[in-house]
Amino acid sequence: MILLISLLAGALIAGLAAAELFARGQLRRRDHWYVHAPGSRTENGVHAGAFPRLPPKVRIHANLEGERGGELPAPPDQLFRVLVAGGSAAECYMLDQAHSWPMVTEHILNGTGGRQRLAHVGNMAASLMPCRSITRLMERVLPRLRSVDVVVLMVGASDLVDWLERKTPPVIKERATDLELFCAEHPAGGFTWRPSGTALYRVCRRLKNRVVRPVDRNTDVGASRLRHREMRARCEHIITEVPDPAPLLESFRAHLTALIHTCEAHAGTVLLARQPWLDKDLSPEEELQLWNFGQGSPFRVKPEAYYAIEVVRKLMDDLDRVALEVANAEGVVQLDLRAEVPSDLDHYYDYLHHTPLGAQCVGAAVAAKLTELETAQPNLMPCASGRSSE
Repeated sequence: MILLISLLAGALIAGLAAAELFARGQLRRRDHWYVHAPGSRTENGVHAGAFPRLPPKVRIHANLEGERGGELPAPPDQLFRVLVAGGSAAECYMLDQAHSWPMVTEHILNGTGGRQRLAHVGNMAASLMPCRSITRLMERVLPRLRSVDVVVLMVGASDLVDWLERKTPPVIKERATDLELFCAEHPAGGFTWRPSGTALYRVCRRLKNRVVRPVDRNTDVGASRLRHREMRARCEHIITEVPDPAPLLESFRAHLTALIHTCEAHAGTVLLARQPWLDKDLSPEEELQLWNFGQGSPFRVKPEAYYAIEVVRKLMDDLDRVALEVANAEGVVQLDLRAEVPSDLDHYYDYLHHTPLGAQCVGAAVAAKLTELETAQPNLMPCASGRSSE
């Protein structure tokens, strides 16, 4: 009996190991990268003391393509399909799904009379994702998506934050794991034999998200911002000068150009939505709302120094100038959002991120530009290379 039990146990272990290795092989072969786990649903309770002007509950729901947004309601080639990529200002992590500017854009587009096709806006932006990583993401995502009409890019600030947190290096090196840090699911390794680290666990989670649609609930999200603001406010070392930003600007120019080329290879049009910021002279009270732009990430270490907001403002202006130059050089449509969003704390809850009122301004401006594009190009359709099935 003991021998029989041992044989059965050994067969079960061998079977599970074989199934795990097969699942790993299949996931790697498909080579699918997802910023959000497909079908995942999260509800975050926002810390009211940290964000009194934000809604108390934030829903982050991903469709089965791994986009933040609704499921594709019709065959993709019958949609006006828009994909958003960028950093945290596009991700809108602290805004409820309906208040995020990509969803505002979709709502406005579908409320426009005389539309020939239903609009769908999917969001694959992620906080702190720089241009170089967005390019790698689009290289992997766009070929499997079907019929993407427009890719909307909102980029620049993440590249700046990354450069400042690395203490303004003269050479910006790309880490091999950069893209993996921003994706909830990817096939680039990382599997372990712990239950939660296996490929079988990932497959079962995907099935659960499709069938059961569970909701992960979190409370007091954003409470750490109170500590981060205090760290910046109390820091005695404020850096008022930085080295020549040419490494940052040239890296951004090169990676943005490559990103545009990648998107144009698989989508009909690229819209560069130039990222706005709280572009004004801040009062001491307004500066208390700031928390980042330090040497090192406040989520991992206590920065010993922070960069003066005047320095950040100048660098953001430099990046915006480069973005405009690249858009003109590559012949892509661009949208100056600084002209659309008032620079005040009714529209921003910190230096880079929008309140629902600010997101409404961004969403309306992007929707207007997309409507203009669609009207000017009524047969706007993606390249054939963007029509492959998942």
